[in-house]
Amino acid sequence: MLRTVLACALAAAFVQPATAEVIPSLHDALPQEYQSEGIKVAVFNDWAPDEFLDADGQLKGWSVDLAKAMEDRLGVPFTFEGTSFDAVIPGIMSKRFDAGLASFGTTPERLMTMDFVAQRKIGTAFAYPESSDLDIETPEQACGLTVAIQNGSWDMQLIEELNENQCEDNKINIQSHATQAQAELAVRSKRAQATVAGSLKLAHMAQQTGDLQVSDLVLAPVNSCIGVRKDDPLGQVLVDAIQSMIDDGTYQQIMADWGIADSGMLTEAALITEDNPDF
Repeated sequence: MLRTVLACALAAAFVQPATAEVIPSLHDALPQEYQSEGIKVAVFNDWAPDEFLDADGQLKGWSVDLAKAMEDRLGVPFTFEGTSFDAVIPGIMSKRFDAGLASFGTTPERLMTMDFVAQRKIGTAFAYPESSDLDIETPEQACGLTVAIQNGSWDMQLIEELNENQCEDNKINIQSHATQAQAELAVRSKRAQATVAGSLKLAHMAQQTGDLQVSDLVLAPVNSCIGVRKDDPLGQVLVDAIQSMIDDGTYQQIMADWGIADSGMLTEAALITEDNPDF
């Protein structure tokens, strides 16, 4: 089973990287509305260690730390608002928000209306009780199981694809939940045999709780992304800000502070669009 160890204690994980100076070229590349009004950022509030509310009600996570480092470089205020996952994309499309931190995976449907700023690669894994006899090492070993999944997540689409292919004759029973926490509770209460989510998120959860184990099987590594409106120049500016952090080592330091610098990190920033979906 996957035993990714998040080496840093939570307190150490919240150490912020050194504040960077404003990069004039990044600031000047922002549309005037963002220069004058700042950037409104929706943050999924229940997806540790990416984005979550801590015990004091503060938004935390490696993705949040990346955004704060972008804020320093762009020289405009970011207003962060915690919200549910399913409210992020509608909020961006209605212009309530300008960007969304929700560890988005890209799908053809999402790319019709959204562009995505890559942050790191994350695959999909299964989690099940430590006491379980399950040991999922291949997709076929998930066939026939009852699996709790957060509704609307990238992982839901992946399980549906497994049902169409490897599990066509013994389908996975999909149990939909409003939040990942509810999906994990369904496993703990034995209403489902397993849950499925981002491998990094599940490894963090298992390390914190100790009652669930995570599969060695990691399916379909994809970019964990920031979402912006399609063709909004903000997307490319955020990409360039991440590239500046890769170049000066801030990106790597943030990942190290969260104990997740072992795999999946970017060496090149990218904007994922309908015309460029395969980064």
